[in-house]
Amino acid sequence: MTSKKVKAVAGAESDEVDGSDVADHRNAKDAAAEDREMKRARKEGLVFPFTGKPEGTTTIEVASGVIWARIPLPWSLDHINVYLFDEGDGWTVVDTGANGNRGREAWEALEREFLGGKPIHRVIATHMHPDHLGLAGWLVERFGAEFTTTQTEYLLASSLWLGGTPTMPEHEVDFLFKHGVDRSFEPMVRAARFDNYKRGVHELPHTYTRIEDGSLVELGGRQWRVVVGRGHSPEHACLACLDEPLFIAGDQILPSITSNVSVHAREPMANPLAHWLTSLARMKAVPGDPMVLPSHGRVFVGLQARLDALIGGHIEKLASLHEWCSEARTPVETFPALFRRKVSGMDFYLALGESIAHLHLLESIGLMNRTSKDDVYSFQAKGTLNQENLLTQVSSLPGVEMRALSDVY
Repeated sequence: MTSKKVKAVAGAESDEVDGSDVADHRNAKDAAAEDREMKRARKEGLVFPFTGKPEGTTTIEVASGVIWARIPLPWSLDHINVYLFDEGDGWTVVDTGANGNRGREAWEALEREFLGGKPIHRVIATHMHPDHLGLAGWLVERFGAEFTTTQTEYLLASSLWLGGTPTMPEHEVDFLFKHGVDRSFEPMVRAARFDNYKRGVHELPHTYTRIEDGSLVELGGRQWRVVVGRGHSPEHACLACLDEPLFIAGDQILPSITSNVSVHAREPMANPLAHWLTSLARMKAVPGDPMVLPSHGRVFVGLQARLDALIGGHIEKLASLHEWCSEARTPVETFPALFRRKVSGMDFYLALGESIAHLHLLESIGLMNRTSKDDVYSFQAKGTLNQENLLTQVSSLPGVEMRALSDVY
């Protein structure tokens, strides 16, 4: 592992700052890569109803009074989609972009050139990653707005923000080495900072309005039902419109990339991929064929096809990982089975968390055995993986199953 890689690995919590497609390690600034992604998405059956995308202060009205805008990000995934709802005397916004000059300047430009002198009354964050709520506190202060999110996302954001430190905590150091990072890089790991999250997030609003699975929210004169997803973050809020076919997906369902699903040092035995797959399977019960408003990429139609592709892609990776671990492997040694491209730079830490998540899922359903030698974990496959019933096995795990979506609607 090169020094560059170690510096990236040492920047713990970096997936909550970057938000990039760590499953396949693509560069969203590469026009050729974006073109390949679009071709693949269309092959899956997705339809993109708008030929363009918002640039600068230009916006696209995806439905009456529902506005799609973009806020730039300073990372490989260089934008976040935000959605503005005309409430008559003001605006509601869903997601904000990350804290920093670039994001603040983009909002100031929208205020001058688009908001029409009307204030932002409410800020909704789908989840706690910096590109989604990084400027929530700033917007709330600027406009005296209400802040709305789920409880778990608010509390975890608060914990990470308050816990940012200039030195690397011991449990973060141990986590990396236990999962196969070479101990010769310990001086670099210990020299890294542990405040990336805090730097990406303005001080959070001191109060918030809680939404939860099944909550009813009015946006732009329409009724929307909160549909919670898990795995990428613990209580991610999607919003399903009850009055016309619209679905705000956040990072839960993206059109051409896959959101990071990682195990973190703060919960080293977590099984987030089980929650992720179960959440996606549950969302197949969303009625109709709504226009999906994602946080990254383009607005699209083809929810069911995309859910199938996301679920199927992870099942294929789990099968590949199970085969690769016919001999014992550390999590770092599993990268060739999971990632198509060489893992480098910032992506190393993200890939490690994602690899651990896949290993933990297989372990939880009895298809992987963990051993520890010299305080380093190795995993070896056992049993036979049946792709046909894997999702059923995962959904039956304790604490993973969620109530039927029909109970929410």
